[in-house]
Amino acid sequence: MAIITISRGCFSHGQEIAEKVAEMLGYECISREILIEAAKLFNVSEKKLIKSLHDAPTIIERIAHGKTEYLGGIKAALLGYARKGNMVYHGHAGHLLLTEIPQILKVRIFAEIEDRITFLQQKQNISREQALLDIEIEDRNRSNWTRYLYKVDINDPRLYDIIIKIGDLTIDNACEIICFAAKSNAYLMTTESKQVLDDAAITSYINAALQSICEARVSVKNGEVHVKVAASKRRKTGYMSPALQDNLGTSYQDDLTGEINKIAYGIPGVKKVLCNVDPPYYV
Repeated sequence: MAIITISRGCFSHGQEIAEKVAEMLGYECISREILIEAAKLFNVSEKKLIKSLHDAPTIIERIAHGKTEYLGGIKAALLGYARKGNMVYHGHAGHLLLTEIPQILKVRIFAEIEDRITFLQQKQNISREQALLDIEIEDRNRSNWTRYLYKVDINDPRLYDIIIKIGDLTIDNACEIICFAAKSNAYLMTTESKQVLDDAAITSYINAALQSICEARVSVKNGEVHVKVAASKRRKTGYMSPALQDNLGTSYQDDLTGEINKIAYGIPGVKKVLCNVDPPYYV
């Protein structure tokens, strides 16, 4: 069982390589499926989700964290697929979304700019000048997003296990190299690394599901879930006696604990859920 992430510049044959590697290994090739799952989780359109991850962040969004709210859903969806193993992923930042998972084969694909221009011209029937402009804009957006979301340079070689430049090396050569590495013991999942992956997937899903409900700290170890919800501030509406405040607080704690349990126990691999919900305080 192995998991491969393929990062690439736009129009650098990354999708073609990912699909061919998956076919050669008998693995599942994943990309758009992650966005569909994340869109379902957040109840938003796939089109809106794609736009939120494609456009570079504005100054206002950096202050308000506008677009990053969707990232949790994408990570939860990706980890959910990764739990099945034997996967090649070539979508948004897989090598950065799975950093806590050991034994992931992280690949970066490069291609010469003229090759990319020709590829885009053939694909969209546009001029060389327009193709070059589109590539420059797309590269800049991807670089800006990676720096903004993950605080790293997308071209930093330390982020990858293998970097392949398409040129003298053909697409077939690249696929052979990736398949050879994927079959080595270095990238085969162990029982221990599979448990790390399962725990990370459970944590990520609960975090994403709770994002619109409450602020919580979630940790998972060997399928045992711990959720801590700090006290939230509520505004009084008229006079409220201490007894009424206590009753409302207890009701809030019970309702939220029930919602958290419903979410957590619905996830495969969850063995036990421990919730600690602090009562709200009124001002």
